[in-house]
Amino acid sequence: MKNRILALFLTLVIALFALTSCDILFGDVADEGNVTVAVENTDGTYDVFKTNLDKVENKNEGAKGVIEHIDETNERFYVEMVDSTYGAYVSAIGNIRESLADKMYVIVYTSVAADSYEGAPTVQYEGVTLYQAGVGLSGMTVEEGTIILFRLEASPY
Repeated sequence: MKNRILALFLTLVIALFALTSCDILFGDVADEGNVTVAVENTDGTYDVFKTNLDKVENKNEGAKGVIEHIDETNERFYVEMVDSTYGAYVSAIGNIRESLADKMYVIVYTSVAADSYEGAPTVQYEGVTLYQAGVGLSGMTVEEGTIILFRLEASPY
């Protein structure tokens, strides 16, 4: 009987922890600082958007909140985001759009190395090494000076 009570108690503690810590799945957004969002066009040029993080209202969903803020405040910015069970992803941004038929996808790179996965491919942007994101937009950390780059790439599969 003691084992059952202990098991029930532990189950409740674990469930309570899981319910109260769901926000650990979401990236942190700093209260202030500047962030750069760049879109690499198919001709190799970049469309660049900058914003101050103190203006971002949705700080609970990592880079997704930053992208939504730029979309709401900048007429030149265009984005299509899709929410999935794995989090939000970008299917089109600026002049680039994924093509499932051609196996071309919008890939996200970040200057925050902690958000990459081990062995992640890197690219250079204005002398800064950017890492292919290993987390979804909602899980990405955005801090002072973060650079987020979107580019169209072919799937290796």
